[in-house]
Amino acid sequence: MIYSATRGVHKRMLNDLKRYRKFFAIEPNAPRKNWAISNYSKLLKKGNINSMKMSNPLTLELAKIVCDTSYYGWLINYAQLSNLIAKKHKVNYDEMWSFSDEIHKFLGNRPKMFPGFIGGHCVIPNLELINEEQLWQIDRINNLYARKVKNTKSIAKKYVKGKQSYNV
Repeated sequence: MIYSATRGVHKRMLNDLKRYRKFFAIEPNAPRKNWAISNYSKLLKKGNINSMKMSNPLTLELAKIVCDTSYYGWLINYAQLSNLIAKKHKVNYDEMWSFSDEIHKFLGNRPKMFPGFIGGHCVIPNLELINEEQLWQIDRINNLYARKVKNTKSIAKKYVKGKQSYNV
């Protein structure tokens, strides 16, 4: 009856459930729609979870897939591609990206991502849910990167942001 997408990282899910607004939606023609919305909102509020109703479940599902997980995938893809360029020219990835640190600090629109392999069960599997040809490029770039960079599936575990330079 009510669709509510879950956001957060599994290892800190309890905190993330409270950190992020809980978006939910209900079909416009659902029976007892207003009662369901009211009770669900009250339940979330009782649990100190901030919520927001979206117009319909499709909008919410597209928000999660297009604006959250696929966007995250694109950011990682860009890190992968920029790392391949750094490797090709034998320059340090972190040093190259330091050029954008101030811009990101002030504008917030140049996020430096870790150029690891996209694994897990969110980004790539969510592509199957929407099945938009343009978004499958995320998977293609990810697989290309895995072929070109050795041990790409294991290096993410070794990388500690801010403490270790990334130049494999």
